[in-house]
Amino acid sequence: MTAADSMTQEETTLRITRDLKASPEKVYDAWTNPEMLVQWWGPEGMTTPECEMDVRAGGHWKTTMTSTEEGGAYTVSGIYKVLERPNRLCFSWGWINDGVRGHETDVDLTFEAIEGGTRMTMVQKVFADPEQTKNHDQGWSSSFNDLQRFVEA
Repeated sequence: MTAADSMTQEETTLRITRDLKASPEKVYDAWTNPEMLVQWWGPEGMTTPECEMDVRAGGHWKTTMTSTEEGGAYTVSGIYKVLERPNRLCFSWGWINDGVRGHETDVDLTFEAIEGGTRMTMVQKVFADPEQTKNHDQGWSSSFNDLQRFVEA
């Protein structure tokens, strides 16, 4: 049995829930409006100077994030699969390295109205290994700090 055979779905699935003091419409729009997305997208300490979004089922998206300290650029892209404003958004996710798109995961977001705002739940799966799951957990958690500051401002 290989290491991949012994991995559980939990090790290769990331689930993050965050309560935000903003309407589901505003949170959904922060994900789908390019002018809004570039203001929060990426972990803390990153900017998003490049963003392409064809926001429709089957439409492509691509962002390039740049580290404000190191200057390194990180490009990721995907295809929109489900757009149900303001309740649900699904898209594929794959890093681009040297012009080649790597391992692909699916990101599924739900936006539930709660008292005082929105409960956003993100599930991303299936990662190639638990290390990628851990790295994305750190990246998304930091990104969601930026998202929270943006939508609650």
